[in-house]
Amino acid sequence: MVAAARAAQPGWVALPLGVRLQMLRRFHELVYLRRAEIADLLTREVDKPAAEALSTEVAFVLDQVRFLIKAVPRLIRSPWFGSASLGLSRKRLRITHEPYGVVGIISPWNYPFMLACSRILPALATGNAVVFKPSELTPSIGELTHQLLLDAGVPGDVIGLVQGDGHVGATLAAAPVDKVFFTGSVASGRSVAMACATRLVPCGLELGGSDAAIVLADADLALAASGLAWGRFTNAGQSCVAPKRLFVEDAVYDAFLSALVGVVQKLRTGSGTDDATDAGAVIRPEFRAVLESQRDDAIARGARVVATAPASNANVFPPTVLVDVPSDSRALTEETFGPLMAVIRVRDADEAITRANASDFGLSASIWSRDVLRAGRLAERLECGTVAINDVLLTAGTPELPHGGVKHSGIGRAQGMEGLAECVRTKGIIADRLSSWRQGWWFGYSRAHRERVDAFLTLAHSTNVVARIAAIPNVLRMLFRPERPL
Repeated sequence: MVAAARAAQPGWVALPLGVRLQMLRRFHELVYLRRAEIADLLTREVDKPAAEALSTEVAFVLDQVRFLIKAVPRLIRSPWFGSASLGLSRKRLRITHEPYGVVGIISPWNYPFMLACSRILPALATGNAVVFKPSELTPSIGELTHQLLLDAGVPGDVIGLVQGDGHVGATLAAAPVDKVFFTGSVASGRSVAMACATRLVPCGLELGGSDAAIVLADADLALAASGLAWGRFTNAGQSCVAPKRLFVEDAVYDAFLSALVGVVQKLRTGSGTDDATDAGAVIRPEFRAVLESQRDDAIARGARVVATAPASNANVFPPTVLVDVPSDSRALTEETFGPLMAVIRVRDADEAITRANASDFGLSASIWSRDVLRAGRLAERLECGTVAINDVLLTAGTPELPHGGVKHSGIGRAQGMEGLAECVRTKGIIADRLSSWRQGWWFGYSRAHRERVDAFLTLAHSTNVVARIAAIPNVLRMLFRPERPL
């Protein structure tokens, strides 16, 4: 399949950009018209409530297409421009952005439509061919994504689909592709990075997160409790950018915790097929077992459960709030990929920042405060890829913003102009306007030549006006009367 993609890619990139953009417009139209079908399949395959599927997956993809239609021409456009260097005043410069060729994309199961499209669409729009492997847990969403692209006009060899488990993903990462985009666990991300490193092939990795939320004393506590409950427990808590560690200033800790408990106890759990369900089941029983182990470890170390949502059936791990969680417990040191939230009392904002940064992860974070300017200053001190102020999760769903992490949370960016740039190589081009005039600093060295080069440096960079004027005769000799041009 990689060979077929490589054979098809030159013809794909040779098409006028407008043709590829028309493909995006057609894809946008198809996704909108078939939105109910997409949401229904997400519900059946991931147990995601339909309202959630529409708002967190379908809506993002539609917005992303609109962004790409405007952004891709800005990236691809490569006008000539001049240099600020006196020595290069004869030159014209240009920076081009060219596709890598064949890109391998390995996408996850938790947001199988949104996260797949966030990598596939910019790669295709910039002229790459794609070989796409969806998660083995969401093969039908992968198949539908592939079919929508074909129906939008993408040639079959330009967008290839391979189904299978992690072994298939490892094979794709080691295949002769020109770049790999991977979204998943830290352990698998390391394996992908090592496979790429052996061939000196670049990769983009979006890995796990243990995102912090900071609730300041001046926050709207009802808003923060509502927003953080949604951010943590939406998609059954299976979101990389979910707020997993909540740091709350002491002055409002009790009031905030009371508001949060009230929200959590009103959540309705059950099957995603029921429109009244707020939180469904985690996707696999073994993932529930990991959450139970992380919760029990925290309790054994002194933590307390202060709230759980009513569990409708044995398959559901109910949204759970922990307090008094020791800093060395697994609930704080590991990624908790499910509806388990830890709330931590802190003295002030400085302690919150310090403790938020005391993690191997650095994907996203949120700050809750009525003083948005102060929150913005605090955001700059957080060691993570994105920060939301008075909201949550949206950093991963805003097409204009780059999304990605630091530390163990990944390498590179998706979305925004930075994510678009991940899909292309840059090439610098320099051209001389005067095609028959040799450069004054070429061979033919002598003491006089050295003095003339030094005079040129004086003219270009000295702050002494008299010295610069005095240097002009020697500069003219270097340019027009070289002693022994070769």
